[in-house]
Formats: sequence, C-alpha cells, structure tokens
Amino acid sequence: MKVQCLSDSAVSGEQVSISAVQRGGLACHLDIILRGFGTDLEAHGYARTGVRRRVQVAEHFGRWLGTQGIAIERLSTQHVERFLRCHLAHCHCPRPAAKDRACCRSAVGRFVRYLQDQHLVPPSSPEPPSRRPLDQLLGTYDQHLRDVCGLSLGTRQNRRRGARRFLQWCFGRQRIGLRHLRRQRVAGYVVEQARRLAPAALHPLCVNLRSFLKFLEFSGRLAQGLAGTVPRPAPRAVPSLPKLLQPEERRAFLHSFPRSTPRGRRDYAIALCLAELALRGQEVASLTLDDVDWRASTVRLTQTKQRRQRLVPLPNHLGRAILSYLKRGRPPTRSRALFVHLRAPRGRPLAAHYVRKLVRRAFGRCGIRVRGTHVLRHTWATRAHRHGTSLKLIADVLGHRSLEATTGYAHVNVEELRRVALPWPGSEP
Repeated sequence: MKVQCLSDSAVSGEQVSISAVQRGGLACHLDIILRGFGTDLEAHGYARTGVRRRVQVAEHFGRWLGTQGIAIERLSTQHVERFLRCHLAHCHCPRPAAKDRACCRSAVGRFVRYLQDQHLVPPSSPEPPSRRPLDQLLGTYDQHLRDVCGLSLGTRQNRRRGARRFLQWCFGRQRIGLRHLRRQRVAGYVVEQARRLAPAALHPLCVNLRSFLKFLEFSGRLAQGLAGTVPRPAPRAVPSLPKLLQPEERRAFLHSFPRSTPRGRRDYAIALCLAELALRGQEVASLTLDDVDWRASTVRLTQTKQRRQRLVPLPNHLGRAILSYLKRGRPPTRSRALFVHLRAPRGRPLAAHYVRKLVRRAFGRCGIRVRGTHVLRHTWATRAHRHGTSLKLIADVLGHRSLEATTGYAHVNVEELRRVALPWPGSEP
C-alpha cells in the first residue's frame, strides 16, 4: 500500500497538531499510523509540542515515501538515509515540514521504532559485511578483541582505528600484503607519528599497534616476533594525584538529591551506586531488575569494562534507596532496566552519559570543582584502603585484573605517613 499525505492542511502550510490528527476523518493508511504514533508518544511522556513536532516530521517522511513510490511495508534503513541525506538537502516541501537534519533524524528514528514495535515493518537487519579486504580484516580483529581479549566496545573501537591508520599508512590503496611487513616499516611508522603527536599520545599508539601485530601473529597472518619490535616510548611522567572528595564534600554530594520526588529518589539511588559500590557510569546504566538479588544482598554486574561478570555486596542503605525508587519513582514500563527515564521517552533505559550528567550537576550544586564519576571510585578505594581493606579486595570490587591498576585508585595518605615515619639515624630530633 502506498503512503499518502496526512491532510490538505499540511500541504497548505497550516500547523498540524496531534489533536487535529486524531480528530480528523482519517481515511488513508498513514493517517491511522500517525494517530497511533501520536498516542504512543503521549504514553511515553512527550509534551504536546514534542508530539506535534514528531508527528509533523513523520508526516513529512511519509509524504516523501509516497512520492518515491515506496510502500511502508518495504521501509528500510536505506530509505531513511536517502530521506535524511538527499531529500532534506534540497527539500522544498511547504511548512510545517521540518528540515533540520538532527531533528528529523531523531523523529524518524522514533517513528521507525514505533513501526517495528507494531510489526508494520520488519526489524532492522544488520548491514551486510563489507567485501573490502581491509574491512574484513578489521572485523575479524574486532571479534578477536571481543571474544578472546574480552575488551569493551570503546576500547575495541579505539584499537580498530589505530589498526586502520597503520594499514592505510603502509599500503594506501594498494593490496594489503601482510607478509611484506618488516620491523623497519613498523619502526618508521612509529617514528613518523612521534613527530606530530604529543608524548602522552605516543604510548597508546604503540599499545594499539602492538595489540594488532600480536593478533596477526596469533592468527597466522604474520611471522612471530614482529610485535616485539614495536618501540616502547619512555614512560610518561607520573600524573598528579586526582582530587578526592573530603568527607564533608561526599556528604554534601549525597544530600544534594531531594528524596521527596521520583526523580530525586532515582538519582539518589544512582549516586549511592557510584559512591558505595564504586561502579562506573556505564555499569550503573546497564543494571537490570534481574541483577539485584534481594535474598543474597548482592548486585551482579555483567556489562563491565572487561566484560567479566562479578558480584558486589548490596549495602542496606543502598538497598533501601533502590526499593524506595522502585516503589515510588520508577514508572510502569516493559523495560527490565533498573534506572529509566521519568520523562519523555518515559520508561526508556538511562544511558551512561545521562548518569555522568546528573553527577556533574550535583557537583555544581555543591560547589565541588571536579568532573566525571571516577572521582567517586577514587574516593571509595582510598577510604577503603585507609580503613585497612587489602588491595586485593579493593581490586575485586573495582573489577581490576591486576593490583597495579588498583594502586592508582587507593592513594596513600602522605600526611599520615609523615606522622608515623621514623627519623633518619643521626638526624636532629
């Protein structure tokens, strides 16, 4: 069935509100879909203006599909990209057709998800694998980093970018000949990059390059020993100790969340997860209802940086905060995520950047001049170490594989050491 326009009022340039969409004599197929789309937006907490704007974009997109002769049942991601990249660049549709690409991308993406939820279009299929040898090699490298090394998505993306730059520098547009790689070629790449990179950026470049060469050796694509020829830059200067929250600052941070509102109860539970369990922002955002074991008083972490599942204890006050949020804060939703949006899109899982944003705002309310959630991990590890907790136990809670990584979090109190240090023999008392 071909997609038709919503109404003559849209073509003539009048504002089309969701109420008009729902009250009008809806005869065409798209009219019925847009009515359901608007109702779904309202159910997810979107304001009237937000509903109107998204319905207008969906109508604009549907009218374009009709002019292209594309049945809505055949809608694909390629059609969405054609609309966003090609049509909007030369769009002469009358108002209220929105033409801002960012606004249209968000609204069309929300519209397509609604169509998929209603089984009006098939779910998005993964893009077909590229036939380029470079992309195929990097895809295999990514699988190795994920399945063998257990690295997170962000780390894998960074290492893939480093491998792509190295291969493009070595072979350009020519055919990739890994058998022709020699240590002089590898050293030449590092030396050339060192001329334009800051010293702090050279170390991760060599780490990424060494990781890629080890993969080539592991998979038999390269002779053994080349990864060991990657130069090792001089170690970076020891960075200054990051700021730790003082006890009064930590109390002010936790007290800055009002627990009389649903949002305050949710944000307070998130803040306790960061401050009491030393979780990362991504780990908090990835928590589900099934991860909390109330009988055993534990929290299971699955979406960790090293992709290794681990259990951490659930303190009583954190359990009470989560329970208060679940009873008097969390909206009804089919999502199994523990922390969800309370406003539009209501019920959707929170993203990691939202967790970091609410922490920054709380720091600003308290006048604490730090950024990011990692200061809470540093503070927890340092407090635990000063109270006699072993580094091994701290490493288990933080999810570190080695104690060397943990020592950067559990900072030693220099003033306490100075008070208990013995005088040097022969020195004046």
